[in-house]
Amino acid sequence: MTGAGLSETITSRRESWRDLLRDHFVSLDVDVERDCGMFDGAVRSGFLGHLRVSGVRSVDQDVIRTQQLLRRDGERYFQVCLVRRGEARAAQDGHEATLRPGDFVVYETDRPFHWWLRSDAASPHWDLAVFTWPRDTIKLSDSESASLTCRTLDGASGITGVLSRMLTDLLVEKPAVSEGGATRIADEIGDLVATIATEAHGLGADTDRHAGLLRQIDTYIDEHLGDPDLSPERVAQAHFVSTRQLQRMFARRGQTVSQVIRRQRLERCRRDLLTLRGGDATLTEICVRWGFTDLAVFSRAFREAYGTSPTVYRSRARA
Repeated sequence: MTGAGLSETITSRRESWRDLLRDHFVSLDVDVERDCGMFDGAVRSGFLGHLRVSGVRSVDQDVIRTQQLLRRDGERYFQVCLVRRGEARAAQDGHEATLRPGDFVVYETDRPFHWWLRSDAASPHWDLAVFTWPRDTIKLSDSESASLTCRTLDGASGITGVLSRMLTDLLVEKPAVSEGGATRIADEIGDLVATIATEAHGLGADTDRHAGLLRQIDTYIDEHLGDPDLSPERVAQAHFVSTRQLQRMFARRGQTVSQVIRRQRLERCRRDLLTLRGGDATLTEICVRWGFTDLAVFSRAFREAYGTSPTVYRSRARA
C-alpha cells in the first residue's frame, strides 16, 4: 500500500477457501453453513509498512483456530477485525463479543479463537476489515493483551467510533506513502489501537502502584536499545530497584526484562531492513546499531522470531 492498491483473490471452491485464508493470515479451520447455497469468498490485501490491511468477504461460516493449528505454524500476530457488513461473534481468552457493522475487536493468533460470521437480509455475504501486525510491534504485555481480546469496541460512538471510521478509511482509501512513512504510520496506528482498547474497557487506570515506574522503565529500555551493555541489572540500577524486584514487576506482565530487550532490538532491526534508514547498511551495521554484538547470534534470533533469515527478509521486502 505504499504505492499500490489491494490485490484481490477470489474463489468459488470451498476446499480452496481454507488455503486462501491461511495464505493471507494463519492456519484456520472453516465450517461453512450447509444451506448457504453457492459458495464464494474473496480476500484482498496490501501492506502499509509491516501492517497487513485486508478485506474479507464470504458466506455464512464458522472460522476456528484450534490448539492443534497453533502447533502447525508459529505465526504470532496481533489483529483487529472490524465488521463492515453482516453480523459476527468472536471468542478468545474467555471473552465473547457480538459485533454489528462498524464494531471491532482485537485478538491474537497464538491462542485459540472462534468466529461466527453471518450475512444479513440485504446481502448473501458478510464483509470484514482485518488489520494484522507482527505481535512484537504492539506495546502490550501478554497479560494486558489477554485482558482486551474479544471485547466489543463500539463503532458508532465515542473515541472507538472515531477509530472505527479511521480503520475503515484505511482499507477503502489505499493511501500512497513512502516506505519509511508507512512503517511509522503502522506503528502509530498499532499504538492507537492498543491505547483506545485499553481506555475503552477501563483498564487504563493506574491500579497497580508500579504502573508509573513501569512506564519509565519501558521508556528507558526503548531509549537505550543501542547500548550493548543494556541488561536487567543496568535497568534496575538506573531506577533504584533491585534486579529481583524488577523481574517480579515484569513477571506480572508475563515477560522477563531480557525478553523485552531482545524483542525490541529485533523489531528495530526488522524495521531498518524494511525502510530507508537501513539503506545500504550491512547486516552487521544494522545489528550493532541496535545492541547486538555478534552477527551470528543476531541472525539466529531473527530467524527464530520471524521465520526467515535477515538477508532473505530484506531481499523479499525490496522485491
